[in-house]
Amino acid sequence: MESKMKFMILRGNSQRFLEEKSYILISILLVFVTIAATSFVVTMKSQKVQIGVTKDAIELLEMNDKNFSVKEVEKDDNYYVNLILGKYDSYISKENGKYKVITARNSTLGKRLSQYLNERKSLTAPTSNSNNYYKIIITIMAMSSMILSLILYKFYFDDRNGLDKRIHLSGVSNLPYIFQQVTFNFLILFITNLLSSLVILPLFDLDISWKLVLYIHLIEIFSANFGMLLSTFTRKNQGALLVGTMVSVLTMLLSGALFSLKEGSIQDKIHYIFPQYHISNLGKNIDGNSANPTQSLIVIVLYTLLFFLIANYVQKRRINE
Repeated sequence: MESKMKFMILRGNSQRFLEEKSYILISILLVFVTIAATSFVVTMKSQKVQIGVTKDAIELLEMNDKNFSVKEVEKDDNYYVNLILGKYDSYISKENGKYKVITARNSTLGKRLSQYLNERKSLTAPTSNSNNYYKIIITIMAMSSMILSLILYKFYFDDRNGLDKRIHLSGVSNLPYIFQQVTFNFLILFITNLLSSLVILPLFDLDISWKLVLYIHLIEIFSANFGMLLSTFTRKNQGALLVGTMVSVLTMLLSGALFSLKEGSIQDKIHYIFPQYHISNLGKNIDGNSANPTQSLIVIVLYTLLFFLIANYVQKRRINE
């Protein structure tokens, strides 16, 4: 009986999750669709590097060859969308006699082009799809997991509607209460993301490595604690979901995890503090572009621990009140 009481939150959430089929469907669809769409985008093949040049850089049309497809374009409001979706790999304009290269998915290409055009360094034939597959996949996976985590904390809010005090009175203290809420959330996130990766990634000729499994494990622990933190601070699940979605998207953009940052900008100076930057480094490590992920691993673990401790403190104060 005592053993059952110790895990009553975990068992109760699991039973309710299995009974509410809509949450099973949401979890599977969100994760599978996100990973499938991201895998498709990052593995799209292009025979040539697609470059758009503005009128002031029209002389670069001479770069057309077997490796580069250079076209004159008007820089409109959709130019960044075109970069993200892969219609163009780079836009090049000319300001004050210097070429300005803008990329989104391939910072290495942008650096090489800039050095070639402005510093006259040799240019090897870069491809539009440099090996940044896992960096992008893991970053998007983390964002979707942070959002899904907030959806799943609906079961935590069910407990808050009068049940949590009775649970505490039954002998479950605050720490195991929070721990079981996080554990339930983590298990759903980890199982769905690992299963979807095992099924989908091989379809796009992407390998499953022990590093990937380890990093998914870490990302889902982080996401579960992120959701717990915001849920303890908000009154309703809808509020946590709204705030959490904005926070996860905004911090992902500010982290520079997916996009090249302007050197010397404020964003370039602060992006190291966002966990998504370090999560993307884990993906770069799988891609072979980052030799030592130790610092990023430590930062993510510290963020996870901090989220858990704050959530535990806030929940304890709320119950005492």
